[in-house]
Amino acid sequence: MLSYRQILKRSFAIAWKNKYLWFFGLFASFLSIGAEYKILMRSTDRDAILAWFSGWQNFINVGIFKGALFVSIFNIFGNNPLVGFLLIVGVFIVLTLLAFVVWMVVSSQVVLVDNAKKIIKGIKDATKVSLHDEIKIGQASFWPVLFFNILVKVAVSVLVFLIVSPLLFISLDAVTANILYIGLFIILIPAAIFTSFIIKYAIAYVILERVSLKKALNKAWLLFRGNWIISTELSLILFLLSFLSTFVILMAATIIFVPFFLFAISFIQVFSAMVSWLTIILGIFVAAFFIIAAGSFLATWQTISWVHLFVSLTSHGGESKLERLLPEKLKNIIVFKK
Repeated sequence: MLSYRQILKRSFAIAWKNKYLWFFGLFASFLSIGAEYKILMRSTDRDAILAWFSGWQNFINVGIFKGALFVSIFNIFGNNPLVGFLLIVGVFIVLTLLAFVVWMVVSSQVVLVDNAKKIIKGIKDATKVSLHDEIKIGQASFWPVLFFNILVKVAVSVLVFLIVSPLLFISLDAVTANILYIGLFIILIPAAIFTSFIIKYAIAYVILERVSLKKALNKAWLLFRGNWIISTELSLILFLLSFLSTFVILMAATIIFVPFFLFAISFIQVFSAMVSWLTIILGIFVAAFFIIAAGSFLATWQTISWVHLFVSLTSHGGESKLERLLPEKLKNIIVFKK
């Protein structure tokens, strides 16, 4: 019988014991980890929605997609070749750094998922590994995983935009806009969240079973279709745990910083303002390091939990808490087994 408690407990133990995974968890957290919560936050914060839309409008109005920009760049090369050369070097450096970050983020996700399965299956129980060897693992599935991450972000962004679109039309009165918004929210929010679930499973299939993109999506859909309630239940549990953990982490970081602040106040009387400020800066660095380490562990724990669920479902299946409470006839209607 599938047990969320056992999944979360064992995933916690794996994440705590194998601290090298925190490094990959830090980078992987920039991708699909916590995507379901971000979807809800983005679609319910009206001010953030309007600011986001206004930001895109301003970006487009800058003229980056207009021919005038390229004419200006051409004029720079004609009038001052040195400035033009430095501009090219600057753009190249920025693009190189961006490409490196993308490569590192995607590779970290691959390594984290791959190592999680090996440890769960008992194939691997390492505490010391070569970073070079782990990064090489990420290269095998880099492009498919990158494609799926882009796909889920585009798909979810489109769905969220459709949800909030009534709020962006000034011609609509407030009542009509709110009614349309609520209706689209009820219909499309589940679609956006379910899309993120399917992509999670598709990424797992690509990394762990080395299947093609099409086959990964097909297998992910079948797995989700038969286990959508389990996926939703685990997501809700992880949401609550993440919310509580974030609160605890911030409180702990504050407690860590307070002694440095108190010392800084006392130092200003004994030493100088510079020593006091250095103490405060040191406290900020210590607290920030704690937040980053704790956040990396939390992201690693979440990812391992999803991998653990994937391994359990593909190995021997499972039944959700809700399914166990439903009558058999109703269960056959609600739960879409393949």
